[in-house]
Amino acid sequence: MFGLFSRKQSSDEEMSFFEHLEILRFTLIRSIIAIMVFAVIAFLFKEFIFNTVILGPQKADFISNVLFCRLGNLIGSEAICINQTPVKIINIEIAGQFKSHLTISIIAGVVLAMPWILREIWSFVKPALKPGERSGYHFSLFMASMLFFIGVSFGYFLLSPITVDFLNSYELDTTIENQIRIGSYVRTISMLCLATGIAFEMPLVILFLTANRIVTSAFLRKYRKHVLIFFFVISAVITPPDVISQFLVAIPLFLLFELCIRIAKRMERRLVRQKEADI
Repeated sequence: MFGLFSRKQSSDEEMSFFEHLEILRFTLIRSIIAIMVFAVIAFLFKEFIFNTVILGPQKADFISNVLFCRLGNLIGSEAICINQTPVKIINIEIAGQFKSHLTISIIAGVVLAMPWILREIWSFVKPALKPGERSGYHFSLFMASMLFFIGVSFGYFLLSPITVDFLNSYELDTTIENQIRIGSYVRTISMLCLATGIAFEMPLVILFLTANRIVTSAFLRKYRKHVLIFFFVISAVITPPDVISQFLVAIPLFLLFELCIRIAKRMERRLVRQKEADI
């Protein structure tokens, strides 16, 4: 049992294929244990997790909705004042509320355990890295965790209320009333936040791809305009019909892409300096 929490310190050349599988198995088990610990904690705090966190984005007094309305009053646009109509959430399954409680708890467990999961991933890939690539472990782990939580916050405080307002107010005909199943609502909020958290890891992914010469800054710059158009198309679909809401969604995503270009460029310069030093 204690071997489960000990990390085998061995170089990549010394380990066989089955030893790699064993380490991967222990890595997955430790990550799952961390998720379950936080999931149990989240399960116990049902009132806060569901009423305050999950139901928050659809409430008129949610901080983002309040700020949107204040901004709308300043610029004289009522369209930007979102989530003023409560979402009618219903349950049509006998175990629907319990399953939603489990889903919320597991997603919360994944989010809260992410720093540990990232640490486990690093420990698994570390033997395959060169000595120079292993430096900056603590900084990389901190940045990966911070980017993830920034992404989750972006998804929760900005994208979630905008998405809920759009989907709840969208109608094919005035005779059709929206009644949202609890499972559908929970999955929308949870997966949106989790997806944006993972998406905000893009700078570190670009850093890794550039370091291994898979992606270049020139390649990213080439498709800069396409990416900008893509972000604005996505924001136009999910936001109210006003330019400000579209900019609030598209610009942060585009700035994240610009950050990836800067990171790729710096890594390329570093690789050139290393190559010159080796000559």
